[in-house]
Amino acid sequence: MSADAAAIPAQSTGAARVLGTFFTLALFLGALAWLGQKFLVAPVDGAAKQLEFFGDGALPFGLALDSAVRLPTGDTLVRFERPEGEGAPCEVLFLEYRSHAAVEPLFRTSSMGDMSTGDMEEGGGVGARMKEWEREKAFDWHTTMKRDEISWGDWSSKLLVERSFAKGGGWKEEARVDLSSPKRPLVLFAHWPAETPVDEKALHELLLAIALAPPTE
Repeated sequence: MSADAAAIPAQSTGAARVLGTFFTLALFLGALAWLGQKFLVAPVDGAAKQLEFFGDGALPFGLALDSAVRLPTGDTLVRFERPEGEGAPCEVLFLEYRSHAAVEPLFRTSSMGDMSTGDMEEGGGVGARMKEWEREKAFDWHTTMKRDEISWGDWSSKLLVERSFAKGGGWKEEARVDLSSPKRPLVLFAHWPAETPVDEKALHELLLAIALAPPTE
């Protein structure tokens, strides 16, 4: 053993062992948390949820039930999908939250502003961000395309259309509609195929197919 090595205080090596044990334990606990979240996802009766949302008729646009689960957060997610095609959403999600507090932020205008109204953030806003992305497409970002009310049948509720731009190029649009009642926070998310804007006529047709009764005060 060299003289330098012999000079290292015993407490330093002891501290190193403790620190190594701490990081090993942290990694182990992190892995346990990930596994816990993965396996705490519980299946939900998808057929019952489909009947609740759409009644016993055929689903619009050829949509089919894909999955229904209760997430580790306690929220319930029901997913319908169809092969990508023109004129209709390729994926429809119903997300039932545990709390109404989770719904309100989903219908705020993006921090970048609303492209349809020209709302701008300080320092350039949507237009400047778009130009920056178009130069190199080096980052992900999103912006609100529309924030409004939408009516169908006896319903009238909040609508928000969001466009997400991908790093490397391309974009997708999502329509969100608030289907909440006083006793249940529920949001519809409809996703369109890549680089296809939300078709509000198709969205309206989708909403008309939903069997839920409008909320009452």
